[in-house]
Amino acid sequence: MARPTEFDRARALEAAMKLFWRQGYAATSLAQLLDAMEIGRGSLYAAFGDKRSLYVEALDLFAERTRAMVASACERASGVEAVRLFLHDTLVAVPAHRSRLGCMMVNTILELADVDPELNDHAAALLRGVQSLFEQCFREALDAGQDFAGRAPEELAELVMLLNEGLRVSSRKPVPRRQLRRTVDNSLALLAPRAA
Repeated sequence: MARPTEFDRARALEAAMKLFWRQGYAATSLAQLLDAMEIGRGSLYAAFGDKRSLYVEALDLFAERTRAMVASACERASGVEAVRLFLHDTLVAVPAHRSRLGCMMVNTILELADVDPELNDHAAALLRGVQSLFEQCFREALDAGQDFAGRAPEELAELVMLLNEGLRVSSRKPVPRRQLRRTVDNSLALLAPRAA
């Protein structure tokens, strides 16, 4: 019996994530995955299970990277400025073709809400994890003396996620960069702390 070909699992998962992110779950065929990941069918099943299991792992990787970007923004700034950095770094400052991909977690909900409730619930749980990071960021800003017109950190985080999710859907259209930047700035003005 021949040994399966050795491959870089992390690199293969990265390729699968990018393909799923670009095309969605249903539109991505097994043949496309094997080609993008540069592995054989046996290797895919041995390392990742089936297509659905691979998708879950790719979605988890996307969420992990998103959480890292939120954490990085919150280390560099606080409150609304941290949100501005996150949106700038992930939406405004990236190449247009990448911003048009939207968010894989949001895309999953849009695609699979009525098709695969378990995957939909998983994506929603991952988004709640991102929201909790924003909530913590606002909590720290409040502790440092910023005033958000009496709004609680969880309320602010909910607003940020509503904005973030809406922007990710909207960014899938060919929106001029200046319009996207203006939309971000105008939306964040609603969250800005009151002047002392």
